[in-house]
Amino acid sequence: MTQDVSFSFLIPVYNAEHHLPTTLDSIIKQDDGTIEIVCVNDGSTDGSMRILQQYAKQYPFIKVFTQQNQGITSARNKALKHATGKWVCFTDNDDIIADNAIKVFHKVDDEDSEIIYFNYEKFTGAFPRQINNRMGNVVSFSDSDITKLQTDLLNRFRDNVPLVSHKVLPTPWAKIYRREFLNLNGLLFHPEVKHEEDIIFNLTALSYCTHAKKVDFIAYYYRWSVTSESHRYRADIFKDVQITLRTYHDVITQRYKNRADMWELYQYRVLWDLLYCVVLGPMHPGNSAPYRERKKQFDHLFSDYPDFKNIFSQTRTTRFEFKQSVLATLIKYRQFWILNLLGSMLNKSR
Repeated sequence: MTQDVSFSFLIPVYNAEHHLPTTLDSIIKQDDGTIEIVCVNDGSTDGSMRILQQYAKQYPFIKVFTQQNQGITSARNKALKHATGKWVCFTDNDDIIADNAIKVFHKVDDEDSEIIYFNYEKFTGAFPRQINNRMGNVVSFSDSDITKLQTDLLNRFRDNVPLVSHKVLPTPWAKIYRREFLNLNGLLFHPEVKHEEDIIFNLTALSYCTHAKKVDFIAYYYRWSVTSESHRYRADIFKDVQITLRTYHDVITQRYKNRADMWELYQYRVLWDLLYCVVLGPMHPGNSAPYRERKKQFDHLFSDYPDFKNIFSQTRTTRFEFKQSVLATLIKYRQFWILNLLGSMLNKSR
């Protein structure tokens, strides 16, 4: 008799031939008859599709779908559409699911929680070091705790102590979501959002959430790279951030309309994303434009983008951690020559 699927691992795949087998193997070796792996090939141009076909032929619980390149959000949505498990676990195509994660998932499975948070660690080698990784405390959240999780998702003030680490809370991975909860509330990623799409997804999900849990166990290993999307130079970062900010505004208007705390945090998210624009744009060492052109790009942030024009009259630059507060203050006083030096120093340290 076939068991019901308890856990669906959803993997968007794009040009991942070097690490994809390791990711798949980390899940497959834990198969207990209650899992499925749903992979969406997002228009890969390398050998990723061939690898997926080989694995699907060998393991019947692996489902493979393909589409023209539409981005990671679209691929995740398609994987979610084809999932059948009680819980879904979003997994990136070069990361690792921890040993014994599925056993721990079974232990903490319940009928109330809609989101269950775990821990994750970064790694840079071929494999992470998984030493003494045992399940620890389990903490349940409801009522005012859910309200705190909602604010924690946007709150990067240095004096804030989040219920769930800022490393874990915004990501789609290192947690499991009850699939029925996602489907009943029409929760999907916004395909048009290319920056902080994971935070927006979780901000919307938490607006519907009534029960959640945090489990002290490293369930996920994230492969860190200096060339990853969150660290590389992005010529389109200004446009992407504007789309993200409009989407934040829409979500708060629809789901948190009467929450003054969320509107205040939105203003600080605008400031936070201004830092992103500067760090990944004009001051980034990968930006090959001459100094004058990069200075012009910096100045355009305040003349061409209404979200940033008056942000310093609505926020204080010193509320973040020290590094971000210094950056925000330098940006406030338009000290691009210092920012440029910092970008050059960052380049030499890599």
